[in-house]
Amino acid sequence: VVGGETGGGQGDDAIDVDYNPFAGLQTDDVIIMNSPLEIGGRGVSERGGTSEGDLSDGISHIDYVNVIQLVCIVSGYASLCSLLALGFMMMLSKSLLHATLIFSIGISLAWTVLGWAFSPGYILPITGVVALALSSSYTFVVWDRIPFAATNLSVALKGMRSTLDIPIVGLCVLTITFLWTIWWICAFVGTFNFLHDDEELSNDWMSVVVVFFFFSYYWTFQVIKGISQTMVASIIGKWWDMSEEDALPLCSSVLYGSVSRTIVRSFGSICLGSLIVGPCILLTRISIFFRLAKPKLNKLTNSPKRLSGVEPESEKYDPDCLPIITSCAPQNDGVISRNVNQWSFTYIGLYGYTFWESGSRASQLFEARGWTHVVSDDLIMTVMFMCSMIIGCTTACLGLIVEEMDGFSFTSLNKPISTAFLICLFLGFFLSCAFLSIIEGSVSAILVCYAAAPVDFHANHHKLSEEMKSAWKHFWLQKPTVNNSSR
Repeated sequence: VVGGETGGGQGDDAIDVDYNPFAGLQTDDVIIMNSPLEIGGRGVSERGGTSEGDLSDGISHIDYVNVIQLVCIVSGYASLCSLLALGFMMMLSKSLLHATLIFSIGISLAWTVLGWAFSPGYILPITGVVALALSSSYTFVVWDRIPFAATNLSVALKGMRSTLDIPIVGLCVLTITFLWTIWWICAFVGTFNFLHDDEELSNDWMSVVVVFFFFSYYWTFQVIKGISQTMVASIIGKWWDMSEEDALPLCSSVLYGSVSRTIVRSFGSICLGSLIVGPCILLTRISIFFRLAKPKLNKLTNSPKRLSGVEPESEKYDPDCLPIITSCAPQNDGVISRNVNQWSFTYIGLYGYTFWESGSRASQLFEARGWTHVVSDDLIMTVMFMCSMIIGCTTACLGLIVEEMDGFSFTSLNKPISTAFLICLFLGFFLSCAFLSIIEGSVSAILVCYAAAPVDFHANHHKLSEEMKSAWKHFWLQKPTVNNSSR
């Protein structure tokens, strides 16, 4: 009884502090949940209070009910931000890339300043400094390529605007990601609590279980993104062959056909690709960044020699000086780079090939056109990643506000502020990434279709075709500079 007093006539109606309204959700073999007093009675509070016990044993239990409540509260905010971001992109498609890059620099700067001012530790300001350095250097490197990438993004968004089937795919993907996250949290927390009570299980095996749980979340999330991009590519391919006067109705046969082909015939290829595409694309993007940054650094450090008309020795091609990581770059002829790339899911959605064959055929198409360096630009994908990070950070801030108002306790470590921040950052980032994957799929499909059937695009969408031609012509006039920089 709270306070040790029952009050007059309240003996039978007093609420026991150990009462758990969610007890019906528990099972003896899956979920073991501490009472509120037990969870709150261990560790040292982040708010400055002290409690019994110590932190020598680490996290012993996780309160899954509070975690799920917090997830349900902030997921609505993350979903709304993702929808607003899509609307904002469609309204300002041409200036979106400039605005996002500058805004990311401002957010990183504000994060750094606020971290130094209010954070008791050094984690927040250090992460802010790292984010500021990365965003500033990346903006400097890709700034002159923004008009070309903005045109490709604008055409992709106009293609998405022509039918509501693609936003519907995005909403379905967002819902599935949310349900998978809830399911994963219940399984992870229940398993963690159950195994922690097993005295025969060593900490090493516990670490293995945790690693496998996070791997399962990552792979499933990548499969969801792969399904999204494959379905979007199928819809864009149909729109490519339709005239501007025609319009795809809501929930058209194209949508149902893309669902059936993706889930029934291509699901195995998507699962395989989802496992290996992410790391390969990451290595490729790092390689492309160094390739684009090298001529700009040389231009800054060797500007006097440039004025005299003498080519610096440092700009001459030396294959031994290239990083080993460029072995996965799209300009090389390695087996991995030719068969595993960002257009694999696009070819699966457009033509129904297997995953390995899709990547190979996409590479052959761009090589035949001489567009390998052009389409390997990752600016749009990086901007989508920055948008997801911004949504994740704002969701984390909302999680801190919710935690302060409701006083949630999540783990036996009794550090609700850090826990709420990490949970909401994780949730906001992955939900927005899942939803914005429809934009990545649309851009990739536009590039593949433009390389495969430019005449059909000119006949069916004349204005957009002229817009693409103008941007590509301007970029192609600078092709000697691009080729020199790639050397």
